[in-house]
Amino acid sequence: MVYREIGKRIQQAREESGLTQEELAAKLGCTQAALSNYELGKRRLYLSLLNEMARILNKPFDYFMDWTVRKEDDSVSRLLLDPELKELLVEAARLPSKERKLVLDFINWRNSQT
Repeated sequence: MVYREIGKRIQQAREESGLTQEELAAKLGCTQAALSNYELGKRRLYLSLLNEMARILNKPFDYFMDWTVRKEDDSVSRLLLDPELKELLVEAARLPSKERKLVLDFINWRNSQT
């Protein structure tokens, strides 16, 4: 069941953050009982609430949606938590392919200079 898997990830992230159910529930503006039901997969979770949990628990949103995330994929997702890197990716995605290649070449050149 999808909700159970998401719930397990919520619990894992909460515990990694050192928060109790009561503390996380207070930050989310819900009851401890509701959070417990989310963690057990007994209650439907709205994406907006899951997004807020991701922010509070300092996890990428995908962490909760894909429970088969490999370590290297997770590290890329964590990079996207950096607003500047995220903006860079969004802006690069708007460029035509040839121009993206030029930007990548510049980055590689710049990294070789340090």
